[in-house]
Amino acid sequence: MLTVGPFDDFGVLGAGTAFPSRVVTNLEVLRGLPAEAWGNRARVPDGEQLEFAATAMEQTLGVRERTWSVNESTLDLAKVAASRALADAGLKSVDLVVVASSTPHRWTSTLSAPLGASLGLSCPCFDVRTGCAAGLFGLAQAGLFHEGGARHVLLVGTETFSKVIPRQSKMAAVSLADGAGALVLGPVSGARLRGVSMNTDGSLAGLVYTSGALPPTREEIERGGYVLSGDAEGLRETVPLKYEAAIRAVLERAGLGAADVDAYVPHQTSKDVIHEVCRRLGIPTGRAFMNLHRHANIGAAGWVVAVAEARAETLKQGQRVLIAAVGGGMSWGAALWEW
Repeated sequence: MLTVGPFDDFGVLGAGTAFPSRVVTNLEVLRGLPAEAWGNRARVPDGEQLEFAATAMEQTLGVRERTWSVNESTLDLAKVAASRALADAGLKSVDLVVVASSTPHRWTSTLSAPLGASLGLSCPCFDVRTGCAAGLFGLAQAGLFHEGGARHVLLVGTETFSKVIPRQSKMAAVSLADGAGALVLGPVSGARLRGVSMNTDGSLAGLVYTSGALPPTREEIERGGYVLSGDAEGLRETVPLKYEAAIRAVLERAGLGAADVDAYVPHQTSKDVIHEVCRRLGIPTGRAFMNLHRHANIGAAGWVVAVAEARAETLKQGQRVLIAAVGGGMSWGAALWEW
């Protein structure tokens, strides 16, 4: 586990989010599933059974609705979120752009470069790809570059997961969504990023991945090689352990305990996972910010959007804010921020 920081007088100057125009409820997701998504059932469930399943998924996952792209690309969403963050910060330029995504709009080029161009920015731009934890890896980079002279850094998380959801996976269809979040980071008197922890274990990549090799082939497309697959049960067992390891590392770096955390803003996977991590660490669940009900899991954009919304709704100056995420590949990380 690598932990970097602290980064003094470094905080959030502006935030923005963006979502596709199409809002889809749990019931609408379930109605749209093909027959094979229901396993060995002789027929697709009827209306009453679908309504029951939709309610049950809201209760267990915490998800009520999500947005799926119609024509919006990952780049389109990133541009809107970034524009709003820059406007919120009152800035027209930054020194660095860092973009986190597992679903870029092009396979063989960066997402950050066209984003920078679309915003009229002239600065270094690079992508980070460590699954849903990519934004935290990007946050660590932002802190390090800020220490090295980058006064303002634009950090963006953006996803269009709807394009890689397996047709037959009911859980993936209900859990995954599209959206983008952006933070403008820079000098904030009194703010302190106490540390960012990061780790990776490539031997766990099979828990969640796309198996198709690049460049794409017709055979792999037909086989479904470019949609998500993996070991769902193994993922459920492993993910809480990685959250715990990342959080303990960053708390140790800061010389603090879970009781010192005022707000927990995690990657938004499911209500059960968030509560399980709170239980393991001794964090009261009431301190965990959740926006799953309106956004579901938006990957690398998840905690970025959550921080943007928590900043507007609940976070207060002087609070200690804990952030954590686990992503496919597999990578995990956490950050502790004195707001």
